[in-house]
Amino acid sequence: MLTNKQIKLINSLHSKKGRNENQLFLVEGEKAVLEIIASNVPVEYVVTSEYYASKYEDLFKLTTLFIEDEALLHKLSTLVTNSFGFAVVSMDNFVYKLNYENQTTVVLDGIRDPGNLGTIIRICDWYGIEQIIMSPDCTDFFNPKVIAASMGSYARIKFEYQNLDLIFNANSQILVIGALLDGDDIHHVEFPKASFLLFGNESNGIRPENIQYIHKKVTIPRYGSAESLNVGISTAIFLDNLRRN
Repeated sequence: MLTNKQIKLINSLHSKKGRNENQLFLVEGEKAVLEIIASNVPVEYVVTSEYYASKYEDLFKLTTLFIEDEALLHKLSTLVTNSFGFAVVSMDNFVYKLNYENQTTVVLDGIRDPGNLGTIIRICDWYGIEQIIMSPDCTDFFNPKVIAASMGSYARIKFEYQNLDLIFNANSQILVIGALLDGDDIHHVEFPKASFLLFGNESNGIRPENIQYIHKKVTIPRYGSAESLNVGISTAIFLDNLRRN
């Protein structure tokens, strides 16, 4: 059984401050926990019920396991319903140094919604994009809602939080392609082998101070009457057109 100290620690991981102080985060729910165990990413421990501990006995052989009743699992989880439990995972397994040459890097400017970030991570994984750069004010990569929305893809995407001006200035040889309303029609754009694909905030778009670094403005043409597209959908359309090239 969990100690009171461990319960306090788990509750602290619901907040960004607690995650950063402890360098730990939660992976919640049956599918997500089974995925991270199967991926061979080390976990600190798994908290689950007697039923699931027995059901996945072989999979959990090398995992530190705590058995708790469903009432406590629900109480400790950030999910609306979670009878399975969760894994506690170290952030140390997710420290990267990105290489920007010869590949496409998705760059996010001020993405605040955890669901959007999780969806973008999942879309990048689908299209074989291996890395993401985020401005420092983007939502926390390890937010439970991001982890849930990414559907396991968080474990396969490398990322960094960086000041975007520093990245663009230090890599001026790499083309910056910006998703903007006044750009070239994406259906007629040829994407280079190496590029930064820059997407802006859900409400305000790309910040003016970052527009100056864009070499090529690209837009998704509108044929109907919708006011705008969700940033996750925009990312998917860009990456689909990139792969078509």
